[in-house]
Amino acid sequence: MKLDSLQNMSTAVTDAVGSNAAAGLPSETNPPPGMEGQAKASDTAQGTAFSASSLGKIVRMRALGPSEIPAHPELATLQINSETPALDVFIKELLIEAEGFTTGYLPKNFNIKSKGKQSPPSIATVDLFTREIPMSELPKDARPSLGQRSAETWFARTSIHENVPKNGSATWDEFDNGLRVNHSQNEKDYTPNIYDAHMVLDWTNEISKITQSSDSMGGWENLELRIMEMAHKIPPPLNNRVFPVMILTARRASPAALIVVQVPVDTSKISTSKYCGGKGSKTTTGMYCSVEYCTLIESDSKVKWQMATASDAKGSVPMWAQKMGVPGAVVKDVGLFIGWCAQQRK
Repeated sequence: MKLDSLQNMSTAVTDAVGSNAAAGLPSETNPPPGMEGQAKASDTAQGTAFSASSLGKIVRMRALGPSEIPAHPELATLQINSETPALDVFIKELLIEAEGFTTGYLPKNFNIKSKGKQSPPSIATVDLFTREIPMSELPKDARPSLGQRSAETWFARTSIHENVPKNGSATWDEFDNGLRVNHSQNEKDYTPNIYDAHMVLDWTNEISKITQSSDSMGGWENLELRIMEMAHKIPPPLNNRVFPVMILTARRASPAALIVVQVPVDTSKISTSKYCGGKGSKTTTGMYCSVEYCTLIESDSKVKWQMATASDAKGSVPMWAQKMGVPGAVVKDVGLFIGWCAQQRK
């Protein structure tokens, strides 16, 4: 899920303005239907209970600066006077936070927006949830600066798919290969309005040097960490949008799960940036945050796909217009991916 809602809102932009982001309603006491049993998620990387009422400081609508991300040779001059987080500690924290948000905070605090939405060619229907997270719930060191919006608006969805290679559905391996492996390029391929997925930095070499077992990461393996700039075509009069994200992907064998976490990052001073910091032609830098989480359920016969996202198109796009575009885009993404999987089988 990226800014397909900006494309959906292009007509409205002519009349008002278009977009993509998120909206929300007050929390409810009981988990929404379809999310029962998740509220007591375990902190798999450390084996301690994750508090469904707490939020972390990384999966937030706040761009991480060079001093807040693991060391990298390309960032040496930007990190020279900084005490950067150790790579393994950063990855563990991000995995704990992202899984806990999806399986702990989300089912306790998000509200149902709509159920049983169609997303052709997917056979599975989509349930849509929403939540506005007030600043008072955010960790103090993750709250927005003065002058920025005071709440985070999120949308989430859940869909359950038959674990079979047929039109309208996809297998577990297809979900893994399409969502986790080469995530950003695949997303560019199945999302019509994404025209570039530029890799800014890659921690593959650094991760390979970490002496770790999957147990030390809560069973998560096949770890990949990158900074990407995702470029989206936007109809005039708006500028194209670029979303710089730090993306972490991983999979777990037992219980089977895959995770894709994207958090905002500031690439304006990174030399390998293609678009940000005044680079790129007529682009506006936005902010995007998301967690995608897939598990096998019902004796491995079905794949449960969850996604939660918040975003801000920035520029002249007002938040009220952004909120209008998100629900349709969040639902549409399911069909785009399932349709792409069918094409890959040919």
